[in-house]
Amino acid sequence: MNESWKFFDIPYTSPDVEALQTRYDALTRRARAAACPEDLLDVVRQRDALQQEVALCQSIATIRAFHDVTDEFYQRELQETLPRLETLDTQSLSMAIAESPYAAAVDGTFGPQLRRLLTLDQRLHTGGKELQARISRLTAQYQQLTASARYQVQGETLSGGQLRFALASTDRERRRAAYEAQQQTALENAEALEQLLRDLVHARNQLARENGFDNFADYGDLCMQRLGYGRAELDEFCRQVQTHIAPLYLRLQEEQRQRLGVEALLPYDRALVFPEGNAVPVAAEELPGAARRMYHALSPEAGEFFDEMVRHDLLDVTGSPNKISGMGFCDMLGAPYDMPFIFANCDGTSDDVTVYTHELGHGFQGYLSIRSQPVADYAGLSPDLAEVHSKTMELLAQPYARDFFGNHAPQFLTEHRYDFIKEMCAFCSIHTFETWLYEHPDASLAQWAEEFDRIEKSFGRARNNEPWRQQVLSGCDLFTNVALYMFPRYVISYALSIVCAQQLKAAYDADPADGWARYHALCASGGSKLYAETLSDAGLPLPYAPGVVESLAQDLARQFWG
Repeated sequence: MNESWKFFDIPYTSPDVEALQTRYDALTRRARAAACPEDLLDVVRQRDALQQEVALCQSIATIRAFHDVTDEFYQRELQETLPRLETLDTQSLSMAIAESPYAAAVDGTFGPQLRRLLTLDQRLHTGGKELQARISRLTAQYQQLTASARYQVQGETLSGGQLRFALASTDRERRRAAYEAQQQTALENAEALEQLLRDLVHARNQLARENGFDNFADYGDLCMQRLGYGRAELDEFCRQVQTHIAPLYLRLQEEQRQRLGVEALLPYDRALVFPEGNAVPVAAEELPGAARRMYHALSPEAGEFFDEMVRHDLLDVTGSPNKISGMGFCDMLGAPYDMPFIFANCDGTSDDVTVYTHELGHGFQGYLSIRSQPVADYAGLSPDLAEVHSKTMELLAQPYARDFFGNHAPQFLTEHRYDFIKEMCAFCSIHTFETWLYEHPDASLAQWAEEFDRIEKSFGRARNNEPWRQQVLSGCDLFTNVALYMFPRYVISYALSIVCAQQLKAAYDADPADGWARYHALCASGGSKLYAETLSDAGLPLPYAPGVVESLAQDLARQFWG
């Protein structure tokens, strides 16, 4: 392979689903006919190569569709072709390996986690293949609808990225206009957005039932590889956040209100933390240089990783109105490239740096795991583990804030600590509502919206929105919540991981060499072990264990108020 390859030069061929199924079926027959351990191990390796081939195809098409929502070819691939991959029968191969008389050889060579994942594949994907494809098509439709949305603000037409900038304006009237434009656009698309959410909720519930679950909540938790824990532990974690973190959030909102000099912190004031304006990063073209200095300072291997990302054009972070907005992500390009890809839509706010460092945390984990783990299944991992690496990298970037923000560094550090508290409350709120939503799929839109608002307020959110009660009950807050549509049962991972990240950062501050070694080992281990085992190896308690959130709240209070 040409070592000077660039991402956007990688060739793409639309997947032939029938041919891929034929290859899976052939491997299934080989696994069942294995005459010795080595025969089965060879099937595992062939499966790994095939899985990487399919994943690479999905990644290239998805990235290019998100990079330019006006590209008709990749939009068709995203909305029509890729969903067909959901119909592939992979679980027959999974079970042929997991139940083979020679399966002990798989454990001995690859560790017991691989068979757990293969068994999970069978449990989650035996039924509902067409429903899985339908869900993929629905989420692609939502992505297309929101990515193409435009907002009329004070005579200007803004993209989603430009709207977020306006929502943090120092001009309160502009913030109000931006907020109301966001609501107006949601209302204009309300019929389509409500139908998409209803269709997704019903399809996900039906998918769960066809695989032996009562509703999507428990099924979705297993989709996140939550093995050995689930709804009870996560519900308890959310209650702890309500009790110990939400009061900190309310106190910080009051300080924000006082700084802004307003009588009440209204919904359109939330994004502005400082009256003179939030921290502004250095120019976009300077961010790669700042990141390069940081990664080379952290460790030689981290520096090498970043240089490889730049060399192959794997940092697609420049702002564009044609990109999907409101999200950043890291995707893994498997063999023969074995490199992560980072996507973001920078808009000139401090989020540019946070997304940059967050996604590079994912990238560094993938870069290390794919070089140290025997199968690609371990380079990918559960969200509850994956977000530990990214959230920790955000914190490890704090000492380099001046490189990213210049004189705005002190403001950014305050905003970032505030964001961690806001995020914990937001993500626990969404998780709590999701559990209710999938238990009430046929409730009216007003009932959905009212329950969402009630839960939000219980976590210190959605305050002072009474003047917009009609819009709230019309679903505006639901319609602008990307997680409900595209990432069900995922975002609680961020809240769990903030707890772990704070502990890893404290270890790094106490002893940088030891702290970095623990972080490096955590990244390299990938998804090769259970969640509890991986955290234990890193010296971290389970976030939902009694007293852990309370201890974090005390630490955060000391950071803010001494």
